[in-house]
Amino acid sequence: MDRRGFLVAGAAAALSACAHPERALIDESRIGDLTLAPGLRRTTTTTTTTTTTTTTVPDTAPATTVEPEEDHTGLSFVATALAASVTAFSTPELTGPIKTFENPIASGGRLTFLVVDFAGANRYQVLLPTRPNGSVGWIDAERVELTRHYYAIHVSLDDFLLSVFERGESIFQTTVGVARANAPTPLGRYYTTELIQTRYSNSVYGPYAYGLSGYSDTFTRFNGGEAQLGIHGTNDPASLGTNVSSGCIRLHNDDITLLVEGIGLPLGVPVEVT
Repeated sequence: MDRRGFLVAGAAAALSACAHPERALIDESRIGDLTLAPGLRRTTTTTTTTTTTTTTVPDTAPATTVEPEEDHTGLSFVATALAASVTAFSTPELTGPIKTFENPIASGGRLTFLVVDFAGANRYQVLLPTRPNGSVGWIDAERVELTRHYYAIHVSLDDFLLSVFERGESIFQTTVGVARANAPTPLGRYYTTELIQTRYSNSVYGPYAYGLSGYSDTFTRFNGGEAQLGIHGTNDPASLGTNVSSGCIRLHNDDITLLVEGIGLPLGVPVEVT
């Protein structure tokens, strides 16, 4: 089996020690207008007791421009901080503070959350980039800006397979290196929190690394950092398809470059690890 395949044509401080600021790669929705033209004309006949009247009527109403219903398949909302800090709370009423997150984050990028629910237009429930994994909290909409995209990532650890989806359709798959048995990647739902371009493309992280919102269950600290999970390149492509890492997902350098420069995955992409 090939290391990777296109399914649609065309298509910890360990992470931050050698970082450049993150790149802005948000995808805009692609919705087109649909114009309806008049249909062919037809002749109908109405008969009365005294006269016969011939009336010409169109098949359709006069031409109008209408917006088609939007396909929400794969839609995700992302909240990016505008303020110098964002506090997460345990209730939609913004009571019971959980944690305050600083903006920008340590690597220099903007603080980003994946939205999982709404309470009106002023409160967002978001996944939190903190321990324990899977934590959620409510944030004030006035302290962030809301964007959206249609991407998702799925990682199957047993199959050594990473898949990228757009609007619910798989557009790319590739073989990856995953964690060793004594330092497994925690299963769960995360999201991409930052994008780091390394100083040297032949580093152990390859040319790029996406930081994730999850953390190792095995390590509390790793290489001086908080044992943050990530998706990154590698200087050891022979290790792909094996259990090799301390928790991160390793890709061929060509593949991580494709995700960043070719597909242009934004921050706030859901990542499901199973």
